[in-house]
Amino acid sequence: MPSARRSAAFDPISPDLDLDALVQQTPNFEYVTRISCDMIKTQDLDTFEKLVLLHVIIGGKPLVIEGFHKRLDEWTFTSGWLQDNHGKKFEQARNLSKQTNMTVSIGHYLNNIGKLTNQWNRHNYRDRDRQRLYLKDIDCPEVWHDKLREVIPPNVFYLNDSTGDVGGPGSVDEPNPHAPGLRKSRGVARAGDLMSCLPPAMRAENLMCYIGHEGTYTPAHREMCASLGQNLMVETSGTLDLDGKPTKPGSSIWFMTESKDRHLVSEYWLSTLGHDIEIEAHFAQINAWKSAPFKTYIVEQKLGDFILIPPLAPHQVWNRGTRTMKVAWNRTTVETLELALDEALPRARMVGRDEQYKNKAMIYFALDRYSSLIKHVDHQTRTAAQQHFAQALMYSPKIRQLQKDFRRLFSLYTRLLLSEALPHNPRDDKKIQYLPFDSNITCSFCRCNIFNRFLTCPTCIVPLQNGEEDTYDICLECYAMGRSCRCISGYRWVEQFKWQELTEKHERWRQQIISFEGGLSDKSPQPLHMERQYMRKKPLAQVCQEQLKLRPWNDPKKSPLAPKISKDADESRVNVNGEVSPKKKKPQVIEKGHMKNHVSNYPEPIWKLGVCKCGRAYNYGSLFRAFDVAPLTVMEDPDWQCPHCLRICSCGKCRKVAGMQPYEPTGTVLGYDTRRVADPRSTESLVDFRQSNFEWVKKAGDDLPAGEETRRLSRRFDEAEAAKSQGDALDGDHYVDEGGDTTMANGHAAGSANGQAEGGSPTAQASPDDIPIDPLLGGLPPTAASNSQPTSRKQAPRDGDTLHDSENEDPPFRFVAPSAVMLDQRHLGGGFTTDVNGIVFQYPDPTDPDPTVPQYAPPQVEQRPQPSSSTENGKKRKRSDVLQTDLLDPNEANEMYHKAQVKRTLMEARRNNRYIIAEAAMSGKSSSVILKVDRDKLAHIVSQPPTENPQPPPRPKSSTLIVQSDYPSPSDKKPIPNPLKRARVEQDNDFTNRSKRKKINKVSQPNDPEKPSKYMEISSESENEGTMGVDETHTGKDELKPRPLPAYLARKNDVGDNEIPKELSSEPKQRPSRRKSTLVESAVINRPSPNTGRPRDSSKGSKEPVDEETSRAEANRKAKLRAMQWDQDDSDDDDSDSDSPPEKQPNGVTHKIPALKPTGVARLRNGSSSAPSKGTTTVTPSGGPRSIFSRGKKVRVVSAMNADKRRSMGS
Repeated sequence: MPSARRSAAFDPISPDLDLDALVQQTPNFEYVTRISCDMIKTQDLDTFEKLVLLHVIIGGKPLVIEGFHKRLDEWTFTSGWLQDNHGKKFEQARNLSKQTNMTVSIGHYLNNIGKLTNQWNRHNYRDRDRQRLYLKDIDCPEVWHDKLREVIPPNVFYLNDSTGDVGGPGSVDEPNPHAPGLRKSRGVARAGDLMSCLPPAMRAENLMCYIGHEGTYTPAHREMCASLGQNLMVETSGTLDLDGKPTKPGSSIWFMTESKDRHLVSEYWLSTLGHDIEIEAHFAQINAWKSAPFKTYIVEQKLGDFILIPPLAPHQVWNRGTRTMKVAWNRTTVETLELALDEALPRARMVGRDEQYKNKAMIYFALDRYSSLIKHVDHQTRTAAQQHFAQALMYSPKIRQLQKDFRRLFSLYTRLLLSEALPHNPRDDKKIQYLPFDSNITCSFCRCNIFNRFLTCPTCIVPLQNGEEDTYDICLECYAMGRSCRCISGYRWVEQFKWQELTEKHERWRQQIISFEGGLSDKSPQPLHMERQYMRKKPLAQVCQEQLKLRPWNDPKKSPLAPKISKDADESRVNVNGEVSPKKKKPQVIEKGHMKNHVSNYPEPIWKLGVCKCGRAYNYGSLFRAFDVAPLTVMEDPDWQCPHCLRICSCGKCRKVAGMQPYEPTGTVLGYDTRRVADPRSTESLVDFRQSNFEWVKKAGDDLPAGEETRRLSRRFDEAEAAKSQGDALDGDHYVDEGGDTTMANGHAAGSANGQAEGGSPTAQASPDDIPIDPLLGGLPPTAASNSQPTSRKQAPRDGDTLHDSENEDPPFRFVAPSAVMLDQRHLGGGFTTDVNGIVFQYPDPTDPDPTVPQYAPPQVEQRPQPSSSTENGKKRKRSDVLQTDLLDPNEANEMYHKAQVKRTLMEARRNNRYIIAEAAMSGKSSSVILKVDRDKLAHIVSQPPTENPQPPPRPKSSTLIVQSDYPSPSDKKPIPNPLKRARVEQDNDFTNRSKRKKINKVSQPNDPEKPSKYMEISSESENEGTMGVDETHTGKDELKPRPLPAYLARKNDVGDNEIPKELSSEPKQRPSRRKSTLVESAVINRPSPNTGRPRDSSKGSKEPVDEETSRAEANRKAKLRAMQWDQDDSDDDDSDSDSPPEKQPNGVTHKIPALKPTGVARLRNGSSSAPSKGTTTVTPSGGPRSIFSRGKKVRVVSAMNADKRRSMGS
């Protein structure tokens, strides 16, 4: 399991921190060098480029350029502009308190950023449950990109493809995009960002924005792939917001280091703080930076500050105030590519960090681009009309620097080809699968980008839902380390470039180098086959080819076998009296294909061992942790010598050998658990990289108590000092130094570092003496420590004093190790003890499983060391050479903590009746206990129900949630009910769409009971339906459903329809002829026939005999049609009809048409209502008389028979 040692806790920074006082009082704190952006314009871009090269890239120190806010557009780079133009865009905000992501819109985040800030004060800033939402790594708006390109110097801007001057050497005429005609292009020069050499589809878009509030932070980290970081503060909050609300001024505090201290910083993080800086998960406390053995550069980034971050230099950021908005991007140069291949990529591969920059592919495409530029210069030189023009091209500083970069890139390209070279075998070449390069192949284990050759498993193929297949691809570096899928072997080779194509380009580019260097020389590059002969090691591809033959193939479909218990395990039998009878050990039997491990003396498979010519075999795990030897180092060296042959073996047997100097690990290994990031099909067969090397460090005597400097830190400190002593001069083999004006590069930078920074804070020079000791770090009471003076270095060293090797001379600036009393933070209030006067640590519970690992498998019990008969210094010592982890810290506080944990665990096990099992598991012994129990008593015990230990109810937590996600989740969406209008209508069988009607057997009489009413629900938001939903009250199975309400009735009160009046006109108008067929009449006449379903034809007579009942129904229908045309009645008749109740005629039938309420049916965009459903007829409201149904009037409808009787009575 990963390390269970102590680790530094997260301690926030107080909002009331006085940064100037902190820098002045801390010797190893120093402000970063600052220059003004106006100096770039005063000097020239070449001088500024040289400053960046000397100070940032080669010197490895950060640089701040201030004053860019004066050049930025004050209307564009604001939170208001971002909210108006991108406020509805959803991004992933990082909840730093819970380490989770929350989907929020930019506008929602900006609206609530004041609430997130105002929750913090100097009393509750350590509250771990409050929200810290950081909107980081969001895409930069394109408008911002275009405006920044006009302000930022081009050589440090994003995706710069040329650092040449406009019209410089090698420039050509190109079309002018802003005016008619041609213009001069930029001269030939190297690219400011080699990412621009990649095709656009392969580039990693790293121009990002960061929006934070008080309390948000970025943990200590290094820029990805050793690239150069650029960070510009484009907007901060002031004292008042745009709405006049008070806000807190925004700024960011940076804690930075220099590149030459990177190994020292990494070791300090590992050995002292208990964190790995490659994982980027820890924000170091201020006291940790104060106690560090290296110089810390401080920056308070304000509006307009542009920070240049050196490669591989660890740094962390803390945001202050209501709002900070930054734009950041990364650049890749030939210097960073060398650092990436040597350091950054191997470290990222170890922890499984994603590689996004495609460094190996960048080398290939950059060489291709530079080659075409050099050919262009050669062509211009040969075709030059004047000799001085050709000389200017040949000796141009920028073109010569391009050639030197081309040579460095070619060396990296040669390394890539040599690592992938296989012994020439026509049979093996035919078995290699070809897959065209698209830059999307990544390793399934470490997630690095694969340039050309890799291995793929033909068995572990998972089909996806979209029809594609998820293959398991492994890079050559990971396979050499023992990482693979569960098959372990049986892989196939795949390449993305034809090997002949790569070798031909290598030879072509080699000839170019020989050409511009003036011919062959001792420094000229050699052909690829000659370089292969000069190698004393096996290529990486050859190592993988040999390992494929050595390692066995496992069937992943079969369930893994349980680990076998060694036959010679120290088992014992304990009787009821407590007497132990040890079991006799059986002699070891070495199976075929196995050898004894020299360290553990246990047989293991040969393919898991590194075998020396002397016959000794070492486990790869022991070599990695105890001797800092990687598996590839053993495999690629055909003459590898084991530690015993080198006289550095540190195992228990070899320590007794005369002349043996046991090896001490040079660094700390915490263990890297990659199960969360690697493919679930992955496994580690050679080395379990989750294990730490604490046991070997302890055996070497370098695991000193807190307050003492370890030899590992001292060794890293000496290496950093040696690197700094070499200076920052330009190497003639790699750079062109014309000896120009270096005022800004040397004079001003040094002046700013030694005095008052222009426009910034005063710098503080770290003094090597009189480092103040923190009260808790020095072991003194706070009151005594605050009143005492710093301890002199020449006094006797005490707990917390700075250690040095010599007592006769003052040593250089060293390290004040933290010696605060380590307490069990779990038993204290809030889970942690926080004190600004000391470093806060936390201890993980050794009885709990690793919280960072998914709990899909039960935790394995650690095997404790077995007793050994070997003695040392007269005391019996345990044989712990087999151990790969150590759960104990050597200091006294950790020993006490571990004893308390063991005691608590055993007490809990005793309450659960598991004491014997727990004790056996913790001691690492397999015991068989024989207890004599009476049969009746045993039956009584078995019959008892198991006891349950009630758990105390959890304490309610106070809700500190301020901002919630405003992203509409599909599961949270609820259907919005349409507002319905209810209208009462009478049943009318003549106006139904029913295809099969019931025959009406009788005529309604005046004294018939009133028929039940119908209620129609009309939706006001229906845009896709022409008919309305109906809520029916069924009174019988023979009852007919009412017809759907026509669209023109539903639209009568639409707001946009001004043509339809809401009441009848009071002025009488001429009534149209009743013989003329109107739209309403034609709609009803052409209604589908009940029998045929076709439209009726009124011009043709019916040939079928018509009975009396049918003729009466037809006459009644026509009478109703005539009644619907009475929309031009007199005003008196209208008033009487609308106000008086319907009259019941003695010989007629009264129909009541209630007034419909406003329906508000929505219209389509073209102004017409939605299309009707099938089986309905749409009546256009304009162009014809409208029905009285749209007026809400009460109309008397008289049957045809009663009308004849009335005419006869009237006559």
